[in-house]
Amino acid sequence: MGRGTRRSRLVIVALLIIAFTLITLDYRTGRSATGARGVLHSIFGGVENGVTTVTRPIGRTASSLTHPNRYHDRADRLAEENARLRRQIADDTEIGRMSTELADLRLLADKGQYTIVPAKVIAVGDVTGTDWTVTINAGRADGIVVDKTVLNADGLVGTVSGVTEHTAIVRLACDPGSHIGARLERTQLLGAVAGGQGPGTLTFTLYDASYRVQKGDRLVTFGSLDYVAGVPIGMVTKVTDVDGLSRTAEVKPYASVGTLDLVGVVVGKPPADPGDRVLTPRPVPTEPAASVPPTASVPPAPLSPTAGSPVGGSLAGAASGVGGGAG
Repeated sequence: MGRGTRRSRLVIVALLIIAFTLITLDYRTGRSATGARGVLHSIFGGVENGVTTVTRPIGRTASSLTHPNRYHDRADRLAEENARLRRQIADDTEIGRMSTELADLRLLADKGQYTIVPAKVIAVGDVTGTDWTVTINAGRADGIVVDKTVLNADGLVGTVSGVTEHTAIVRLACDPGSHIGARLERTQLLGAVAGGQGPGTLTFTLYDASYRVQKGDRLVTFGSLDYVAGVPIGMVTKVTDVDGLSRTAEVKPYASVGTLDLVGVVVGKPPADPGDRVLTPRPVPTEPAASVPPTASVPPAPLSPTAGSPVGGSLAGAASGVGGGAG
């Protein structure tokens, strides 16, 4: 048994040596089988193919180890292509969003007949609660000067407080030093809104103390030397105590400071006060359906009376009376 096992091992080793020799010849001289090599190939071709099948993955692994940059470069190219496609999708999304904002801003300007210069917020100033400002990328070269009204697609943003050649500083309506003339919707009652309570709340003071401000009242700017008329400001959310001379209320502004991006600086006033035209129309209240009164229950008909009974006589008389009237 030991001698036979040794002989089998020698045969396997010899076959492997011949197979590797044929593989080497194939790589160097091609697959043409001529002469003694062709005879050997025909005899041991099966062994060669089997060994090649086994050794091919090993060769590929060795090639990847000896040329690692080939696969790393491919991975880098795929990563760069993926990043480029992501940037393109993000750019397309941003372009679409900006186009929508610009269209909404133009729509508001057309309603009020304002001449505006569109601008983008490029920096936020000190927003510690004592100074609320933003910087936009339009300035003196674009016709912007101090005290111009600034709005966005939702309503009043603030006023220009400083200008350079190509930038401007906008004092937001919620700034503690901001005081803007306001008018109640559908009335000529005037007052002023002021900041100081944070970015989401303005304080409205009505000059006429005889009028009661109500929750849900809406405010727009009234025309002055510094402000254009008709720009939506916000809605009354809470009425505070009367101080004896005027009424005050808390107002939620339409323009959100936290999402400011595209704004418009009004460089040309409308030919006439737009009134409340720029405000979003209020929804028409739907009238409740008319209630149908419940049907009165009808008592069951009485049984036919017998002849000579009082009920029968009275019914007969009523019937003859109706008949006589008709005649």
